[in-house]
Amino acid sequence: MKKIYEINILENKKLIWRLNLGAFILLILFVPLFTFMTNLVLAGQLTSATIELQWILYFPLFYILLLFIHEGIHGFFFKRFSPENPVKYGFKWEAMMAYATSPGSLYHRKQFIVIGLAPFVLISLALTFGLMIGWISAPFYILLASTHAASCVGDFYYAYLLLVKFAKVDIRVEDTETGILIYQA
Repeated sequence: MKKIYEINILENKKLIWRLNLGAFILLILFVPLFTFMTNLVLAGQLTSATIELQWILYFPLFYILLLFIHEGIHGFFFKRFSPENPVKYGFKWEAMMAYATSPGSLYHRKQFIVIGLAPFVLISLALTFGLMIGWISAPFYILLASTHAASCVGDFYYAYLLLVKFAKVDIRVEDTETGILIYQA
């Protein structure tokens, strides 16, 4: 196999800046999307448009909990597709990025897309279910779901690379401690 692309997402300051800008743009896009989802789920029921003080105070706790769950989901799928390799977790303070990694593991395109996008899909579904059964208020759902989805910007970037940039190439993806390596198979 021939290495055709390398991403060092944890140490490339220019890429980190672009991803943070992308996260801000995604936040602006996800707020209306999750507002629409709220209207679908609640089927026109009247809901308060204000977030109660308790939810504002709980937001950092819930968001940190979601980060742990998010990385745990990545770790679960890393292990599912490459059980022989260990999974490591960490936080890059300079980039304000949590991460899960399975250094040296090699994955097919579809496997790595599942690894990358599973947290967005599963957490969005879980939050939507929480809204449906009344565990969280509509405004808090919109805030938490939008913020989490925007925080998936790095996962979306990897999916873009695998589904668009390298769509016509038979590839394998190697997870590294700082990003990924893409090989032509």
